[in-house]
Amino acid sequence: METSSQHPHTYVINLRDATARMTHMDLELKRAKLDYTRIEAVLGDQLPEPIGNFDERKFNILTGKHRNKREIGCYFSHIKALKSFLLSDAHHALILEDDINLPDTLPVLLTEAIKQSAHWDLLRLTSSRKGEFLKIAQLDDTHQLAYNTKVLKNTGAYLINRNAAERCIKYMLPMRLPYDVALDRDWDSGFKTACIVPFPIKLEDFPGQIPKAPRIRIYRATTFHLFHLLTRLQRKFHRKRYLAS
Repeated sequence: METSSQHPHTYVINLRDATARMTHMDLELKRAKLDYTRIEAVLGDQLPEPIGNFDERKFNILTGKHRNKREIGCYFSHIKALKSFLLSDAHHALILEDDINLPDTLPVLLTEAIKQSAHWDLLRLTSSRKGEFLKIAQLDDTHQLAYNTKVLKNTGAYLINRNAAERCIKYMLPMRLPYDVALDRDWDSGFKTACIVPFPIKLEDFPGQIPKAPRIRIYRATTFHLFHLLTRLQRKFHRKRYLAS
């Protein structure tokens, strides 16, 4: 059991053989003065068949893609990190993948965001796509707390409370979507997602670990597009509702 703390504890997801990435993250976290726990990532290539907690048919239909065992391993790695967090006494966890760069101001920025925690359960800190946002509050001269109304890609860094962690484990298994898409659909699990913009954490240029999965044309042209459209409408509806509440 980790020591009780009002401050978020940091968890770094890292594959056993990805030593260069872990060396990079150790330097980043020491520079940002953040203590951390390393979570050994689930190696998707070694997942036994049939893969438990994975709904392959729903995944195919909703994403228009064949399964990718490394993507499944990534998903399970985040769930593993959330379970580790819930064994601690911390109120919040900073969950990090191992290919990011941390700003020196991150601890102060997260402290300000936690003061606004009535507005969120999960706080996205990075995205590989530009978004559209509804402002909630100003955090400092540069950064705002906001709700995204456009899809965010990438889960390199996020801050999460115990409520959202419990609900992710309860409602996001079995896996039927990529992890970033599942997090974005927070209304499915009953928690609120916000973000800090501009995103304070940037991606480091490491070679990718998850190759693209082959597409299933019939699903890509039908169910995927319908699901994507529905999600876009639901996201705008729920984010506006969060802002009004």
